[in-house]
Amino acid sequence: QKEKQRGFKQWYQRRVRAMLPYKTWRSVLWFVATWIVTIGLLVSISTSYWLIGPVDSEGEAARFGFIEDCTVSASGPANDTVTKFSCSGLRTEFQPVLLLVVVSILGVGVLSLLLLTLLTLIYCFCDQLTACGRSFHTLAGTWQATSCILTLIGLGMFPAVWGAPAVTNICKTSEVFGFGECVPGFSFYLAIVSCVLGYVVAGFSLSLDRDTFRVTKFPSMDSLETYKQSTY
Repeated sequence: QKEKQRGFKQWYQRRVRAMLPYKTWRSVLWFVATWIVTIGLLVSISTSYWLIGPVDSEGEAARFGFIEDCTVSASGPANDTVTKFSCSGLRTEFQPVLLLVVVSILGVGVLSLLLLTLLTLIYCFCDQLTACGRSFHTLAGTWQATSCILTLIGLGMFPAVWGAPAVTNICKTSEVFGFGECVPGFSFYLAIVSCVLGYVVAGFSLSLDRDTFRVTKFPSMDSLETYKQSTY
């Protein structure tokens, strides 16, 4: 009975440690920062505040985003035009093709980072997760950097679509690399800040690899067994 209790205790201790693989405060900080970056990019890509345009006749500011289909309609005589800003569900038309390319690049970058973030939860239930002889942190850091590169490419291409009909309908006189009557919204700034933070987190993750895979010398096998017992 005592052997069973001792075995259960050892198994429980191993499982608790496995559920908390981030054994240092730096690992916990990386885990939290990864979720912050991912949530920030998800919020930015899903909200329609990339560009903020002029207000309509009812005082509501027009806005542009990638997911929601929003337009400004005008009615009435030329000298007394009434403008109305409205949104009608998800966007289904992406013209010109460059707009579709920008949305696709941003989507791949954000979704790949979301997949990595979900894998960090799986990592919580693994005693040890490695990739090509390196720790999970190396894989995560490389993955994060690649996702941020894709997202930054999409952000860099975004001004090239300001002359698209979907944008000029909101910003009136906007053109390629010209805001027109619009100003950048918080979604645009949030995406930039999240990408910059993502690069910092990626480099931080790579540095954690040295803590996970460090060489420890033992004078004898007895010392090695004592080290294993204290670890698990």
